[in-house]
Amino acid sequence: MSNQEHDPAELVEVLASIDSMQVRMAHDMLASEGIESFIFDEESSRMLGSTAAVPARLMVHADLHDDALKMLKDLGFEGPQS
Repeated sequence: MSNQEHDPAELVEVLASIDSMQVRMAHDMLASEGIESFIFDEESSRMLGSTAAVPARLMVHADLHDDALKMLKDLGFEGPQS
């Protein structure tokens, strides 16, 4: 594995929402800034509708967490709930 590749086991959450469209928009905005992100649980969240049981989650590589979180906050997105 080269230094440019990331270990997928090192993904961390930067956004969780029952609104999968919000997660998709955040994903697209990060991509436009060169930050690779992944959406988890989008289909499960969509199948359950507006219930908070399974939110869609936006994940990034751990080494990009701080940059991604700052960018999302600057754009008005709230990070994962503690």
